Amino acid sequence: MKKTVQIVKALALVIPFVASTANAYETIDNGQEVITVPSTPEEQQLWEDAYEAEQARAEKAKALQTQRQAEYRTNSRTVVYQPRANQFQQAPDAEELFDAATSGNVQRIGQLLSQGIDINASNAEGETALHMAAARGQYSAVIYLVRNGAYVSARTVKDWIPLHHATRFNHPNIVNYLLQHNSSAQAQTSDGMSAIDMARTVNNNRMLSILGAR
Repeated sequence: MKKTVQIVKALALVIPFVASTANAYETIDNGQEVITVPSTPEEQQLWEDAYEAEQARAEKAKALQTQRQAEYRTNSRTVVYQPRANQFQQAPDAEELFDAATSGNVQRIGQLLSQGIDINASNAEGETALHMAAARGQYSAVIYLVRNGAYVSARTVKDWIPLHHATRFNHPNIVNYLLQHNSSAQAQTSDGMSAIDMARTVNNNRMLSILGAR
C-alpha cells in the first residue's frame, strides 16, 4: 500500500511537468511545413507580430488575385508573357512563377503573388502556372494556385485547359481536384479532344471513373 502511494505521488509530480512542457510549444502549419514555436510570452509575441504581418500580406495578395480572376472571366484575353529582355521595368518576372509552379515550390509562388505578379499570366503557348503545375503533378501547387485565383478554365493557344494536362499526364488526384472546382470534363481542345477522350484513348479506366465516364 505504501509503495502504491509513493508511485501515485511520483506521478502527481511528473504529470504537471509533462503538461507544462507540452504547452510550452505551439505547432503551426503554414502550408509548407510544420513549425514548432516556443511560446514564452516574449518570443510568442514576436512570432505573433510577424505572423499577423505575413497574414495581412497574404490576404492582400489573395484579394488582388480574386479581382484578377473576375476580370479574366469577364475578358479572357490571354496575358502573354514577354521575354525577360523586353520587360526591364517589370518585376517579378513571370518566368519565375512558371518555374515555381513546375517545381511545386508553394512558398516561392506565395512570395511572387505577394509582389503582385499576375497569377493568370501565360507564356507564348498560352500555358499558365496552373497548366504547368497540373502537367507535372504538383498537387500542392495546384491547390495553392486555385485557392489564390488561378483560373481553372484558362485555355492555351490550342484550347487546352489545366484539366487536359492533368489527364494527359495521368495525375488523377489533380483531375479530381480540378473537377471539384468547376473544371469541365467536356471542354475540348482545338483538336476536338475532351479529357474523357484522352482517358479513353489510353484505356485509363481509373481516370474515366473520376471524369464520370464509367
